Amino acid sequence: MPYLLPRSVSSSNQFAFVLAFGGLSNLEVCSLMGNEISRLEIPCERVSIITAQRSTFSLIPRLAGVHKAAPLIETIDEKRAQPSSLVNLIAENIDAVPTLSMSSYGVGADDHEALVRALLDEFRRRGFRKTHLLRPKGYELRAGDVLSRRSLDVIAFPYHGAFGLGPTVWVPDTTPLRERGTRKPAPHSEISMSPRLAALLLNLAGLSPGRVVLDPFCGSGTVLAEALMRSCRCLGFDSDEKRVRDARRNLSWTASRLRGSSFNVRVGDARNLRTIMGETKVDAVVTEPLLLPALDSRPKTETAAALMEDVGDVYADALASIAEVLFPGGRIVIVVPVVMTMDGEEVTISLDGRPLGLRLHQPGPIAFEYPVRLSFESTRWVRRAVYVFESWS
Repeated sequence: MPYLLPRSVSSSNQFAFVLAFGGLSNLEVCSLMGNEISRLEIPCERVSIITAQRSTFSLIPRLAGVHKAAPLIETIDEKRAQPSSLVNLIAENIDAVPTLSMSSYGVGADDHEALVRALLDEFRRRGFRKTHLLRPKGYELRAGDVLSRRSLDVIAFPYHGAFGLGPTVWVPDTTPLRERGTRKPAPHSEISMSPRLAALLLNLAGLSPGRVVLDPFCGSGTVLAEALMRSCRCLGFDSDEKRVRDARRNLSWTASRLRGSSFNVRVGDARNLRTIMGETKVDAVVTEPLLLPALDSRPKTETAAALMEDVGDVYADALASIAEVLFPGGRIVIVVPVVMTMDGEEVTISLDGRPLGLRLHQPGPIAFEYPVRLSFESTRWVRRAVYVFESWS
């Protein structure tokens, strides 16, 4: 997806990202952009700010966990209520702004209205007389609507006691991802992760074309299908024969649209990989075991803890098995369940990779607390969190 505005508008070394998965999106940003990020700030739950070399921003289109990207152009408060720098920059690069919107994150209703009035007044003062203001519900124009409405979308968020402003210069085209999720021949919507989340997890794995990726709990093959799209060689196992058949159908459907794709999916136990794989090793493992029974309501905390203790043994055994087939320097991305209890607690699985020669992946300028939670999930009682391990032995 090309930039929505001229690249000259992106003249800042700070970018604001509207996050699709909260903290997990920040982990992806740091993993993809690496040491080029000198600072990461989180002014509100939906937005993070990175300070980095401008060349790093060429990687933005590879991000799967970001709804919008905007250069941080201006900070205004009550003493400086006119966004003159932002509007001047737009006026220098664009002849007309037929449709304008402001998307606010972590900003109250009164402040949102004041910012909208100030922005619209400044555009009209600069001669954009025919600009039409969109007023989306919830004070946010969604990323897809930015494209369909051809709007100049300005994002606003609290920043250092004032409000940060920047024009949306990039949004992802998620149509291909949605189509792969809904049109595949053997969907499992009740158990499968979305292709978008799978793409994010593959970014965390640091995979490049030609590398070998393993999903030892492959289910219907969502992770491996997204890996095929990146020209990776894919290996999958599942203990359920029906899911293996479904994964093969889905991967064949994906591979038919690609050249030179390679996959191998078989029935197998993730806790015994060395035996079934022999001397074969892989560059990365991306998987979601999720072995919990169906929950009709929020359980008590002690019930959830008992469930996690039983499931945790499977996770621990699988992690030990995975570590045996991973190349040195490879990564393991593993999703664990987080159960929301009737007591208002969160219960999840603790994994320790140190005895296996694994260390937690810590990219960028801040330390992440594992497991890293996904935010904004619509699931009711069982949510997701992620561990990323690196092999250093």
